[in-house]
Amino acid sequence: MQGLEAIAANNGWAMAVAGACIVMTGLATLSIIISQLHKFVRLIEKREAQAPAVVPAPKAQKEFLPIDPARILLDLEATAITLKSISGSLGESFSLISLYRLLDSEQHPHPHITVRELRDAGYLTPVGEGSFSWSRI
Repeated sequence: MQGLEAIAANNGWAMAVAGACIVMTGLATLSIIISQLHKFVRLIEKREAQAPAVVPAPKAQKEFLPIDPARILLDLEATAITLKSISGSLGESFSLISLYRLLDSEQHPHPHITVRELRDAGYLTPVGEGSFSWSRI
């Protein structure tokens, strides 16, 4: 016996149909899972959002002088004093990038213009390669 007779005699047709059904069922199940995956992800995100978050300790009240955006460049000395008190955490010498980031996090208006004017006026002086320090205050 050879060919189609051997397939028919040994239940080959039934196995072929069963194999095709198994593959199609698996593919259909996989496509349903993928199509509903966004709901599962949303459910996980909701659980993470509902989980109690670690509450950071309240920051100490800063005693900085308020910065009036209209007077920043008109009164450079007052601006320099305020910015020196804000930048105390940077240390004695600091890079301008860290000063820019600090001023940006404090929502200081026009940090690039302010720092440039303070450098031109001599309030910020270079102390090394890329490092600056406060002076004249």
